[in-house]
Amino acid sequence: MFNLTLVVAGLKEFIIDDLGGTVTDATLFFSVETIAYIVFAPLWGILSDRLGRRRVLIVLGFALSAVIYLAYGHVESVNVVLALRFLQGACSVMGWSLVMAVVVDRSVDGKRGRIMGLMGGSLILGVSIGAPFGGYLTRWLGARAPLTVAGALFAVLAIAGLFLREGRARESGIRMKKVMQVLQSQPRLVLPLVFHFVDRLAVGLFVVVFPLYLDSLGATDPAVRGRYLSYFLVPFALLQYVSGRLCERTGPWPPLLVGSFLYGTLLCFVGYADLLQLTPIMLGLGVLAAVMFPPAILLVADLSDPRVRGSAMGAFNVAGSLGFALGPLLGAWAYESRGFAFAFVVCGAVEIAAAVGALAVVRQWFTRA
Repeated sequence: MFNLTLVVAGLKEFIIDDLGGTVTDATLFFSVETIAYIVFAPLWGILSDRLGRRRVLIVLGFALSAVIYLAYGHVESVNVVLALRFLQGACSVMGWSLVMAVVVDRSVDGKRGRIMGLMGGSLILGVSIGAPFGGYLTRWLGARAPLTVAGALFAVLAIAGLFLREGRARESGIRMKKVMQVLQSQPRLVLPLVFHFVDRLAVGLFVVVFPLYLDSLGATDPAVRGRYLSYFLVPFALLQYVSGRLCERTGPWPPLLVGSFLYGTLLCFVGYADLLQLTPIMLGLGVLAAVMFPPAILLVADLSDPRVRGSAMGAFNVAGSLGFALGPLLGAWAYESRGFAFAFVVCGAVEIAAAVGALAVVRQWFTRA
């Protein structure tokens, strides 16, 4: 996940300044990758469930990602970069989606909340460190330096994957029809997937549109833009474990519903703040985001059949990837329609609507029970 935002702060310098692309091309750089996530995440999950093995696919995904990231440094065409980005997204999601499945495979039921919190924290810590680090790399070594560093790190991950220990033994040879039947047998999985979609929609808007918004406020230094992103991402990462422990005490629904409502409300104010006011707003958003992620993934782990947990995790990542793909496009459309403030209000309204709608559904579930 460090590699995911490593290129964010210098995206303008790479796509627009270096390759001569547009703002739309810059948003497509992330959207194309996440479209690949949407297409391939469920396929890799089903394949790993079918094989009964995940490690070989994890190593392959990270190794191919390393090759493609290193290839970015030698490309001079925006179209070729976007084509490579799609292939790289397919390979990257093979690695990290199945790593998540391995973590869930090996988790202990009584402590699953804190384990989900640790996993979420590690994911978001990588995201939070990547943004400012990538900004400084861009400033010191140029726009393509973060891509080269990302390639080297993926190569390290591929080697480390050779030593990864698989989780509990799983039934191999499960047919795809059986996988779909098991997933369809638990319709309540849809709700955490919806929340993950909405949450990643907001993050997708942030990591692409927010740096452009900062530039409009006078934050022209990529390192400064990366630092503002870290105000959101660092508390998001560091508080995941606390959120996981909270879920063990209260259950996943209260923190998920309350956190989503407050997060959406605060998100509406981002586009009206100046640089000074943005600091506490971003910190608050990071705290609330940390409250929301562990409950969603905990629900997927609790509600999914262990035989097809890779498929369930693939569906979870598809939902998130779809949100992450649409977030930048939503931001670009809203900006072109009524400016940056409108983009953040629209995204916040989606979060609020999801929380209110889910509250009604969950209350109905518990009433029936």
